[in-house]
Amino acid sequence: MIDLNDFYLEGYVLLRADHPGWEQLKDGLLPDRLVSLSAHICPHLQIYWGWVPGNRDAAIRFGIPEERWDAFREWCKRPLTLDAMSAFETIESARDFIQQFLPDVENLYLIGAAYPKSLAEVDIEATHQEGKTTSLERRILLESGGEPLGFEVVSFAHNDFGCSWLCNYLHKDMHELFSIRPNGYGLIEREDDARKVSEWIAEDEMKGTRAEPEPYDYWLLVSYPLAR
Repeated sequence: MIDLNDFYLEGYVLLRADHPGWEQLKDGLLPDRLVSLSAHICPHLQIYWGWVPGNRDAAIRFGIPEERWDAFREWCKRPLTLDAMSAFETIESARDFIQQFLPDVENLYLIGAAYPKSLAEVDIEATHQEGKTTSLERRILLESGGEPLGFEVVSFAHNDFGCSWLCNYLHKDMHELFSIRPNGYGLIEREDDARKVSEWIAEDEMKGTRAEPEPYDYWLLVSYPLAR
């Protein structure tokens, strides 16, 4: 059983369960809809949509009504206090955003992205180099009331989550090598399996032959109710 006290919070992310439609991801190992911290797999709220020049179309596709565009741009002027640039610090701030800007909540998830304490404590210098120190050094725990969905191996670069292990179709290799089968969200069920995938990618030393040449870690994704 997963104990949320064994993880530190990186931030709360709003995303919509989706599937990119890539042929390599259409197989019996993955569900029809995926939950992922990678925007390549699932669209998730990005604060820079409201910056100049911004991306009005992306915001509207995500579900922000056109009539709320100007208000959304004002919201995007808020100062960034977390490393993951489009993450929320609290559940309530994310819920306030949903109430104000997202009337359509179909396939919408409020996800707490959590990093293992064991890795953060032992390797804090490395997490600093990867851009996660500000959040993780606070040693903030996740709020209660969340449901763990599983683990994802995903890169973190340029102050945001990058490529998922699924972006390189590694679910097939990991199934063959370690008999790892993604769960109903397309995530890894067990932490030790997520660690195996992360370590297998790390053996490549960012040469780009196993995954993108970026630092990968594994994260626990915890789902929270969208409303109070």
